[in-house]
Amino acid sequence: MLAVGDSTRLEIIYSTGRSKSRRSKSPQIETNEGPPKHRLRIFAHGVERPDSTYPIVVSPYKLDLSQFTEKLVEKKKFEITNMSDQKLELKLVDLASRYLEVKLPKSIKPGKTAEGEIKIREYYLDESFEKSFTIELNDEKSTRFTVPVKRTVRNLQAKGTSEAGGK
Repeated sequence: MLAVGDSTRLEIIYSTGRSKSRRSKSPQIETNEGPPKHRLRIFAHGVERPDSTYPIVVSPYKLDLSQFTEKLVEKKKFEITNMSDQKLELKLVDLASRYLEVKLPKSIKPGKTAEGEIKIREYYLDESFEKSFTIELNDEKSTRFTVPVKRTVRNLQAKGTSEAGGK
């Protein structure tokens, strides 16, 4: 329940699955302000080879920060390559900011590669989740790229025991 005039953030997860074409989905949102119900239209274009997109290539195209051993996995670097013939500016337009921090280069020259970094916020290091972040470019179409982020945590050592024989 939200108070009158209050707001909240709504997370809608849209998976393209194995689709390699342009798709759209229209979730219906119902509020207590009365009819009509609101529809939101989301468009996505699945690509067969995410390593060959244009005008940028994000590598790896999915970021996996899973942790299966005692070694802490809290951040990961990734590369963004400008495949176009113009300088591109990058802007972070969506992020699960409760969970993640993302550092992006401000711009990338034509044909060049720059590095970004993603970091899990300390409070969520022990949790498994699937989130994403979205980058918008300053090209003529204001192209957006959404990068999936996955974390699975499987701690092999039982909680409550120490390495010194359970003391």
